[in-house]
Amino acid sequence: MRTQLLVTSIGEDRPGIVACLTEVFVANSANLEESRMAILGGEFAAIMLVSIATNNVPTLERDLAKLQTQGISVTARRTENLDPNRFAGYSNFEIFLKGADHEGIVHKVSSFLHDQSINIQSVETTVVPAPVTGSPLFQMSALVLVPPSLSAAELKKKLDAIADQETVDIELRALEQAPLSSRI
Repeated sequence: MRTQLLVTSIGEDRPGIVACLTEVFVANSANLEESRMAILGGEFAAIMLVSIATNNVPTLERDLAKLQTQGISVTARRTENLDPNRFAGYSNFEIFLKGADHEGIVHKVSSFLHDQSINIQSVETTVVPAPVTGSPLFQMSALVLVPPSLSAAELKKKLDAIADQETVDIELRALEQAPLSSRI
């Protein structure tokens, strides 16, 4: 029997962190199935989905904990695939947001999505210099699942209201792909 672990790690950015992590996976016959890794500030952060024989989990967890001596903080949590029917009937959308950077943008959007029972599948944010002025420009991209009770037109109208309140541009694009949580 195999177990899935959600493994998160953080360490001061330097070459070799991914090699250290994957060396532990290989030594324990664990398979790295999915991952998201990035440098944020001066830290390297990774979130990884690993599958492993259930009887090897304690040894893997012990070996991952040893990475602390190399400045890599690691946590592991057992998880399972979501029921593919959980979001049956939901529509897939991508939201793009761009505007002058200021506090509270992500909170405003995520609170709205929560209030509408919209499930966030993934979010990426960044701040870049604006092309002409060089002032901070906030950008956000999100993949979301929208319940059948909310039409695309109504969602767009409500997002436009947030865009006006936050003085940002928000685009909404319907996607035809299966939701991320139901891919196997």
